Amino acid sequence: MPKIQNSSQVNPRIQEIKRQRSLVLIKPDGVQRSLVGDIIGRFEKCGLKLVAMKMIWPDKVLVEKHYSTDVGYLTELGEKAKAGMAKSGLSDSRTPLQIGKWIRSQLGRYLSIGPVVAMVWQGTNSVANVRQVVGGTNPVTADIGSIRADLSIDTIEIANLEGRSVRNLIHASSDPDEAKREIELWFSKSEISEYENVMDKVLHDAEWDMPKGKK
Repeated sequence: MPKIQNSSQVNPRIQEIKRQRSLVLIKPDGVQRSLVGDIIGRFEKCGLKLVAMKMIWPDKVLVEKHYSTDVGYLTELGEKAKAGMAKSGLSDSRTPLQIGKWIRSQLGRYLSIGPVVAMVWQGTNSVANVRQVVGGTNPVTADIGSIRADLSIDTIEIANLEGRSVRNLIHASSDPDEAKREIELWFSKSEISEYENVMDKVLHDAEWDMPKGKK
């Protein structure tokens, strides 16, 4: 019987999807609350593979590079925040750009207050899957079963009233392009491991469930 060609071995797009990577930061509140092991377990259980990890106390230079100063990015950040506040029945008279700049400054302060655990997770549609596991920005409205819904009770309303960032435990890349930029910022190539585990066979090998003799 002729060998069936494994499309995942010849289609670069399939490999790109299966090997997608995302940056995840367990923020200082997650480290201080000893939730690191629980959070890592959530990503492992969904089928993602950890390919890099380290604990680091971010300095001002790293934080400034992490959070973009691009006007378009800050405006979009402010628009998303304003929409989220509206859903929670809150209002803000500032422009989206003003809100975005304020959020950036608060996020920088929050991220640099203590050690964080930086990680790179790899797997099929890693960026989207990571964000689903993490949950929405506001823990009180995040999907039940997500990290933020299960492990945090902070709210955007309280954070805004107190003039700080919402303490929601995690940062996760929002799209593949952002993931690439962030991973290159937080990790050198030598810090990222290339290895195979059982997940690569069970979840990503197109021939794994084929009867013997029919490959």
